[in-house]
Amino acid sequence: MDLLDHQRIVDVLASDGNLNSRVLNILRMSEVECLDLTASMTDEEGLNLDARELLHVFSKPNSFIFLNEMNLSGVRLSDTDVLHIHHLPRLSRLWISNTGIGNEAIFYLVSLKRSLTELDIAFNTGISDDAVPALILMHKLRFLTLLDTSIEMPGLRRLCAAITSRRHLIELEVPRECELYIEKLGKKYLVQPEAPLITDPHVVRDLSIAALKRNLSAHAEYNHAILAEGSREEMADRLTTLLETRQADLIVRSILWKDDVTMVDDKDDDDYDSDDVF
Repeated sequence: MDLLDHQRIVDVLASDGNLNSRVLNILRMSEVECLDLTASMTDEEGLNLDARELLHVFSKPNSFIFLNEMNLSGVRLSDTDVLHIHHLPRLSRLWISNTGIGNEAIFYLVSLKRSLTELDIAFNTGISDDAVPALILMHKLRFLTLLDTSIEMPGLRRLCAAITSRRHLIELEVPRECELYIEKLGKKYLVQPEAPLITDPHVVRDLSIAALKRNLSAHAEYNHAILAEGSREEMADRLTTLLETRQADLIVRSILWKDDVTMVDDKDDDDYDSDDVF
């Protein structure tokens, strides 16, 4: 029986939810490349008694070593269930949305960093910013969906900064709250300051008190919560934080909107007036 026959058998049984541990044991050393376990592992009123045994087959030696795509979306999983599949050497596309997994599961998946290119972990609210260090290590990802997770802007900024540093393209889907934040950047601060206003947080400490007030006042016109007063140190800290946040936000926007990240700041802060410094 050739590869195509094995794959056809698996596809037919999977579509009807008839894959069980016995069938998987028979096929575990075949060259099956795609496996959809959603229908077979769905627990309908507790009647699918074999569902929890299916994943154990993958822990057996040389099981499904040719598998490159796996769908477990909608299946209730614990974080440790991921240990049964985290060693599959060719797994490239993994769909585990709405499974109830949390941050721990994402760290287990780091062992797939050499093969994983597509990952769907949407609708898992237990996944938060704490999982971002693990996601950063998955350097071959070209598609990642974080829809309806608990990832927030601090984690997303960190993730996008790492993606940009590697200079590769990725299709990224993020929680709606993060999308709304990016869409409303113009209400957070002045998005594109013009000289003599600055954009580089590293030159803030060179500014005079008057220049600090001028920069903060320009941003305060777009966000009245920004204060343009205080001691020089307070204003410098405030402006530095604002500009660092702005830079990180624009990197996130460049990935989500597919802008050219090199155009985030296309002017030189050497253009600020000499009167702005001591």
